[in-house]
Amino acid sequence: MRPHRIAVAGCGAAAFGLHLPVLTASPAWTVTAVLDRHTARAHAAAGRFGVPAVAHTLPELLDGADMIAVTTGVHHTLIEEAVKAGTHVFTEKPVTLDPAYSARLHAQARDAGVLLEVGTVRLYDPAVRALRDRLLSPNGGWLVKADGVDAAARAHILPDGFATYTFADDPPQPVPDGLEPHQEEALKVLLWEGYHQLTALLAVVGSVYPAACAIGPDRAVHATATDDHGQPYTIVVARPGGGVFVESFHLTGDDSAADLSWPAPYSGPPDPFAAMWGAIADALDSGVPTGSAAFAQRVEELALGLARTATSLGSTHG
Repeated sequence: MRPHRIAVAGCGAAAFGLHLPVLTASPAWTVTAVLDRHTARAHAAAGRFGVPAVAHTLPELLDGADMIAVTTGVHHTLIEEAVKAGTHVFTEKPVTLDPAYSARLHAQARDAGVLLEVGTVRLYDPAVRALRDRLLSPNGGWLVKADGVDAAARAHILPDGFATYTFADDPPQPVPDGLEPHQEEALKVLLWEGYHQLTALLAVVGSVYPAACAIGPDRAVHATATDDHGQPYTIVVARPGGGVFVESFHLTGDDSAADLSWPAPYSGPPDPFAAMWGAIADALDSGVPTGSAAFAQRVEELALGLARTATSLGSTHG
């Protein structure tokens, strides 16, 4: 069977540091082209990873591709156009900031007969699976993320002179109706910075429900969710000083406890990403989705539920 042909939209840190290294090393995939609104980034990515073409338009990118990998900051417009063209889609998380909009995109993909896969990479993390297997009946815990190294990590993997962040150039994203400004900010923090925490929590505990949330003037978010038995799980997304990084999951059971810590961004082993892309290749072979879309929908709905409970501890706009 020939390798699956995949084209990559977005040549930022996620492409350079996570996806292109795995895709170009895998016999299951052939990267056909890359596209970025900053053409120099696309040429740099093509040169570094041996991609044969730089596309200048989305139709050029989709031409001949079985799947598009959307690693840009805003995803929904590219997803819609790819689905209309009959191309399978992988998108980085979150699909959108609005679970209702994301659900419509999932439905459009199903109706078009194409896969829409989502980068819920923590589902493929063997450490998360081990934690789930170790504590079969958790009764509470906490997850903390304090990332003061992301900008430096991005700068390390991107070509010299490239901006670490280009999100300011992104068009507005759709957000759910009825949110106060501080609640919208909490939603963005939870889905942009706390997504892996919510993924790990749902993967290990199962069903959890929003209970409370607060956001501070530094955009630090403190949230609580409960499980089917009312046991609490605290989620903290903090804003530490430069050089500080902590991402950990502490889980308690009836007579034991377990801890899990992750390395700083772009520094861990590629195994979860290789496993994820292997599962997506298998899904293309079989026509059966991995289930990542349904799981991603749960993550977005949990984040929105928490955001709707959010109170403000001060201005989040400086």
